[in-house]
Amino acid sequence: MNKIYILIPLFFITFNCIAQDRGKTALKNRENKHAVNNELTFTETQDSLRTLLLKSKPNENLKGSILQELYIRGLVNQVDDKISFELPFNLHGLDCLAPDCYTTFISFDIPAREPVAFPETINFSLSEYGCVEEEISINGVFERVEESPEYVNYFSKELKSNLIIKKDTGLYYYPHQNPYSVSVETVDKMFENYAFEKEDVIVPYRSNVMLISEYQHFIENE
Repeated sequence: MNKIYILIPLFFITFNCIAQDRGKTALKNRENKHAVNNELTFTETQDSLRTLLLKSKPNENLKGSILQELYIRGLVNQVDDKISFELPFNLHGLDCLAPDCYTTFISFDIPAREPVAFPETINFSLSEYGCVEEEISINGVFERVEESPEYVNYFSKELKSNLIIKKDTGLYYYPHQNPYSVSVETVDKMFENYAFEKEDVIVPYRSNVMLISEYQHFIENE
């Protein structure tokens, strides 16, 4: 009789272990299946997260403009009757996507209109801080030189630089030091032709915030 009582617990323990092993095997098979098509799976996941993040944002005007991606990533927001831009440029080269130890920060406001409209001129503030010999703070004026449904391009005569905002993930501050504006087409072609990888060629500054591919990062920071 005692043997029967002993065997029953052993049966359930053995059955439970088999079930756990089968569960682990099934999970491992699913992981292996996803690993074969990992890029597609990652893309689908990020598309879903982006959709959720976009739905959580209340400002339909910003969501319907070329500022949508900047709005999702927290670089643009509407405050009262102004659209506020807080743009940290912490990638000053093309070597990697890890932020540099210093940041070039540009901030400005434009009137909040529906639909979003970019004014002919913008008063902006630029500061540079971090591991620099001397931190700087400059005020200047951007003049609009190009605009389309896909991008807007501003030029600063004082700083000999362009600020380019493109739909999706395009955001550049280009201190090229030329006395004339550079077009969006020119910048795109220089990237396509690897011109910025040549020695002594000034590279447009970028923001790692715009290049982060994992949207869960922005959901966690909501």
